Amino acid sequence: MAKQIEGIVAKHYWRAVTFLVAVILIGAGFWSLRRFNPALFLGKPDFIAVPNEDQPPQQSVQEKPALLNINTAIAEELETLSGIGPQMAERIIQYRKKHGNFASVEALTEVKGLGEKTLEKLKPFISVE
Repeated sequence: MAKQIEGIVAKHYWRAVTFLVAVILIGAGFWSLRRFNPALFLGKPDFIAVPNEDQPPQQSVQEKPALLNINTAIAEELETLSGIGPQMAERIIQYRKKHGNFASVEALTEVKGLGEKTLEKLKPFISVE
């Protein structure tokens, strides 16, 4: 009887091992399909963008945004800057009319109400040329 039980356990043991190996192999097959051909799992493969290999890829040139010239800017343009409202824009224009063009970006601090902290925020966006 003990040998009969051992035979049944051994039989089921090998069935379980075979089943687990089969599951691992099937899982690896699906993984490789998904890894190397993801369009199969997306549902609508006709909407997937595929690069055209006939034409070389276009190199996008990232242009720097144009700096705002504080010597020629009108009030509406100055108001687009962070921390500059209608009153401050008008003060900058009045200062420019009274004293002439700004010699440097740092000279903007001579305008009443415009301090160093605001100037530091504005520096990346303004110029005097």
